[in-house]
Amino acid sequence: MISIGLMPSDSGQPGGKQTGQGMSHYIIESGPFDLAAEALLQTGFCLNWQSAAAVAHAGKSAKERSKTKYSCPSCGQNAWAKPDSALVCGECMEAMQAQE
Repeated sequence: MISIGLMPSDSGQPGGKQTGQGMSHYIIESGPFDLAAEALLQTGFCLNWQSAAAVAHAGKSAKERSKTKYSCPSCGQNAWAKPDSALVCGECMEAMQAQE
């Protein structure tokens, strides 16, 4: 991960341990990933995310799935809510993403 510009971190932040059971990562400033992402964004590239909840829970209706796990993409904070909820992380003020 480090060779491509992503630093493993148990907290997802600088200073976190590089090994452990629950891991995340952060982007190394001016590293290969950071530079490649910046070059891609300069081309006007835009990725439109769509929920894959219907595929991820094939065979179960929304009523059968009473809760969905949501995670903050920045700090890794987790929350459980109804599958159609729109959650915002209280620390980062970023939209939380449904996890499969």
